[in-house]
Amino acid sequence: MDKKTILALILTALVLFAYQFYIATYYPRPSALGTSANETGGEIIAKSSETFPKPEKEHREILDKESALPVEDVIVETEKYIVTLSNEGGYIKSIVLKEYPYPTTNGIFKLVDIEKPEEGIFSISNICSYDLSRARFNIDKKDSGKEVVFSKQLENGLTVVKKYIFPTSSYNVNLEICFYNPTEHEIESEYSIVASSNIDIITRLDRRYTQFVSDISGKVRRDNGKRDYVNEVVRYTGLQNKYFSVIAKPISVATKGAKLQQTEGGNLLSIIKIDKFKINPNASVSHNFLLYAGPTKKEIMEKYELKSAIGYGFFGGISEILLAGLSLFQRICKNWGVAIILLSLCVNLLLFPLSRKGYEAMRKMQELQPHMEKLRSEHKDNPARLNKEMLELYKKYNVNPMGGCLPLLLQIPIFIALYQTLMRSLELRGARFLWIKDLSMPDAVKVGFNIPGLGNTINILPILMAGAMLFQQHIATKTSKKVGTQVEQQQQMMIIMPILFLFIMYNFPSGLVLYWLINTLLTVMEQYGIMYN
Repeated sequence: MDKKTILALILTALVLFAYQFYIATYYPRPSALGTSANETGGEIIAKSSETFPKPEKEHREILDKESALPVEDVIVETEKYIVTLSNEGGYIKSIVLKEYPYPTTNGIFKLVDIEKPEEGIFSISNICSYDLSRARFNIDKKDSGKEVVFSKQLENGLTVVKKYIFPTSSYNVNLEICFYNPTEHEIESEYSIVASSNIDIITRLDRRYTQFVSDISGKVRRDNGKRDYVNEVVRYTGLQNKYFSVIAKPISVATKGAKLQQTEGGNLLSIIKIDKFKINPNASVSHNFLLYAGPTKKEIMEKYELKSAIGYGFFGGISEILLAGLSLFQRICKNWGVAIILLSLCVNLLLFPLSRKGYEAMRKMQELQPHMEKLRSEHKDNPARLNKEMLELYKKYNVNPMGGCLPLLLQIPIFIALYQTLMRSLELRGARFLWIKDLSMPDAVKVGFNIPGLGNTINILPILMAGAMLFQQHIATKTSKKVGTQVEQQQQMMIIMPILFLFIMYNFPSGLVLYWLINTLLTVMEQYGIMYN
């Protein structure tokens, strides 16, 4: 392996490491997860009383003027989810996805778990200068578990009614907000409504892939920090983690921007600003919203016109092709681990023509090393003459000095696309292979003692990967021993590169490490067959 190839590999590794470190600084600390939601049987609505902390000072006046309504939770269960709503603010408090339990514990998965009413999904503020996030609503109607209606009359006479509709077998929740004006004068107002809040964050790696996703004035934007979009049309906005999305869409509602923020507790909050509207005397106005809370999967989200919210980065087109291939292999072999191995084999076969040219160029460069060393010795004090003689040498033997690097550079887009595919593939969540319990997580294997810095578990696949890379480096230096000048550098690389990749990929999902391990083993066979036969 020549110096240019080694530098290309080191650069690729450093880019991956720097990317992980860079985006980690822009994501919030995961907020504390709440307790498990109550489970109910059938498609019913239940309610439970709960004691909340006393409202903050600015909210007390409006609450004191209300009748002493108790704080109640309303729980709705459908085929897809269990949703908990609170009459304090009339907001969505938690969402449990029934089809996606936690892989390791098989416990219920709370996609959303919100403690503060002002951060609750579909909580309303600044309607006629009122903040309704902590106002207690009447629970007016419960229709066979498919509708929940909250109502609240304001001091100016305006009545706000929030009607939630829960489809039986879909991942969406529909909200209709009706503003009734029983007075003899026109009422004009605007308001803000929480679109998404507190999406599930478990591991540090999950935090890195948690982001805002919005369609603002026809352009999809992905934000990692606070932003304020002013006087913009909001088609949708919400939150995504590695595998799931919680996105709200205003339907036939005039918007004037969105506010993306991080609360003091580290919670991400996406807010839609609704433009001014008028309610005529003795009339009403209705605003409709749709909330999608489910897996980030193309075939599901395109039904809600949210396909554009799915993103695999700059090489997204390649990622979709690789994901389709991975799914095809899984349907054939019925195991995601085997599917990853087959995908790795296919990618290597696809790239083999490039790899072959690269290895052949590397072999030619190694054969020229004695001539190059002679020229360096003869013209060590004349760099200009040395460069001229080098060019003549390359021309004489028809060698491209960049031939070994160019194929590697052409492979980088495929590697990045595959990286994004495997890191975001919900299909790997909970998938088993050999000793691996979850291909979306590190393959932690318990040991009978504590290891400093690692605890009582050790990740086997990254160690196997580093060993395979060490063997690859050993194969690459076999021919170099005939040259003599680069032996010391290559021996150092034999240690540095595997350690560097072991450090970078130690806590990566085991599915991705499995791919890299198989890719390394295949590369060793290709390299040995081309360069030394």
